[in-house]
Amino acid sequence: MNTSADRITASDGRTYPRDKAAHREAIRAAIEADPNQTNTAIATRLHASRDLVIEVRKAMAGQAIIPRYESMCRAIAECEAVDEVKDMRDKAMALEVYARQAQNLEAERTAQRIRVRAEKQCGQLLKDMPKAKGVQMNGRDEHGDFRVSSESTAEEARTLTDLGITRDQSSQWQQLANVPDEAFEAALKDEFEPITAARIIERRQPPKPDLLRARINSMNPQALWICGRVLDFERDRLFDTSPHELFEAMTDSMRADMLRLVPRCVAFLSAMLEGASHE
Repeated sequence: MNTSADRITASDGRTYPRDKAAHREAIRAAIEADPNQTNTAIATRLHASRDLVIEVRKAMAGQAIIPRYESMCRAIAECEAVDEVKDMRDKAMALEVYARQAQNLEAERTAQRIRVRAEKQCGQLLKDMPKAKGVQMNGRDEHGDFRVSSESTAEEARTLTDLGITRDQSSQWQQLANVPDEAFEAALKDEFEPITAARIIERRQPPKPDLLRARINSMNPQALWICGRVLDFERDRLFDTSPHELFEAMTDSMRADMLRLVPRCVAFLSAMLEGASHE
């Protein structure tokens, strides 16, 4: 017969068997079968604590990326094909999302570091890649017709679309390639800010003109703060993330705070934009 000493109370307010070992393998198998399942869905189906699901997912995220960091960095540095580096970048991005769902900050930041290394290498390769020259008109022949030749090789003719890279990504990654290695490595050591290409490039921007700096210095600090937080949505790629997955990844207390405060934030920002529309 189970006693109260054999059970624990999780953050969802429910009690579960203290011996978690029996649930771990089933949870691991469920996550491996479909990593996109929410923690709540897995916990409900397996009659396990949501805290335990998060704990198992967090451990799996660390095992998936942290031990492979050095080998992935070497592979990126040695790679000479844009599509291969892009593939490693995409895998790092997937691992980053996986770690974020698992609430494993160390694994998430490791994946971020791998991703931006791949983006920097990709940018360098794009800079070095010969540009497609296309069709050339080489004067007229003896009949008065234009002589046509193509100086593009098959590799040169590959477009960004073929490589699965947008023009914005190409531009940003080539800017990232221009960041000196010393400054780049220093940025990767940051333990607080999200590690993104945009932030690393931003650190290298020239100082703002004195007039603009004076205006910023005299500006209401709350205006600067709220503008920075809104820009973070773009810089940290939150618009590319599923809001539902982020909400499900939160603890119960975090979700309660979101339910309480987000409607007020929306109303506040909407009022701000309404004021701007009348200017």
